Amino acid sequence: MKMAKTQLNETEYQLLARYAEEHKLAVKEALRLAAKRLVLDDRVYPDNPIFRNIGGASKPGKKTQWSVDHDKVLYGKRPKTKFTLLS
Repeated sequence: MKMAKTQLNETEYQLLARYAEEHKLAVKEALRLAAKRLVLDDRVYPDNPIFRNIGGASKPGKKTQWSVDHDKVLYGKRPKTKFTLLS
């Protein structure tokens, strides 16, 4: 088992300690549980445009604007930039 050391401010510690007490856990166990829940949140958020099917891949050698227009393709808008793109 590996050991990870961290510092919590007073509020963070009090919240963690209260959670541990309410769930009859040691603070160490509550912290371990929080870490597991954080990294195991393996959900897909279907409303996120990145998960939409927005067309197939282009053929090899075919030039597309994906690298330039990815924000427009995914989110329907162009990013605000301070420079102009040259064609």
